[in-house]
Amino acid sequence: MTETTTTSPIVAVKASDLRRAIHAHDLTLYYQPKFDCADERTLVGVEALIRWNHPQMGVLSPGLILPLASAANLLTEVTDFTITEAIRQHAAWREQGFDVPVAVNLAPGLIRDSAFPERLLNSLKQFDVPPSRLTLELKETATVSDRELCVDALKRLRRAGIGLSLDDYGAGLSSITELYKLPFTEVKIDRELILDAAHNTQARLVLWSIVRLAHELSIEVTAECVETRSDLVSAVAAGCDWVQGTLLCEPTLPLGIGRFLRTDGARLKCERPLDRAMERRPPAN
Repeated sequence: MTETTTTSPIVAVKASDLRRAIHAHDLTLYYQPKFDCADERTLVGVEALIRWNHPQMGVLSPGLILPLASAANLLTEVTDFTITEAIRQHAAWREQGFDVPVAVNLAPGLIRDSAFPERLLNSLKQFDVPPSRLTLELKETATVSDRELCVDALKRLRRAGIGLSLDDYGAGLSSITELYKLPFTEVKIDRELILDAAHNTQARLVLWSIVRLAHELSIEVTAECVETRSDLVSAVAAGCDWVQGTLLCEPTLPLGIGRFLRTDGARLKCERPLDRAMERRPPAN
């Protein structure tokens, strides 16, 4: 899930400022928790979301940073920073006794970089982080160009044990073939479909069909951008495995995740088997 809210007009921020911020490590990561649909107090992982504490404009969100990075050809550098920092943070949490899986949005350019898989595996080795504790999220459009190279890279990453998530599924013209042609371990359902499923029978049937198909392919399903109780009810009713959104927890700094687990009564569950027994067809309106 990539946040889209902006805090300031993009024209007021210079690409040169972003380049300096990357090199000076002025960027930071917030973490959006992801919960088990069967128990919204059970944490199954977090997604890293980049922030930039701009000296004049305050804290800037991904919705401003990422378009600027793309326009300035800095998206790969921003993503490299995010992945390395997320891996380092996982290692820090493990030292505190919290084995929290982390997910990072992958820039399209990186998946076409033949050196990226080796660079990523070296980062994991450097911080002694098992590959299974990292998931890379990418949008369907990232797999369209240089298809053969993309497939090879994704398969290499998957063979190493890294999770792969298809982000924003159900937004626009999503292709079912991506679910079996590429080695995804997770599909994240776009909020628009979750929202429509609450009051539209056809949307509900589509949502339930996607969840069932993903489960048949041994792919976990996450409902993303869950902001209302109605969104959560739709996700649970459809049989989604995991849920993520501001309804349950706002993105927070690493200390907030530690506090959430240490004192706020949340539990950590890194893995859970898919439960097929509860699958059923959705009721009509």
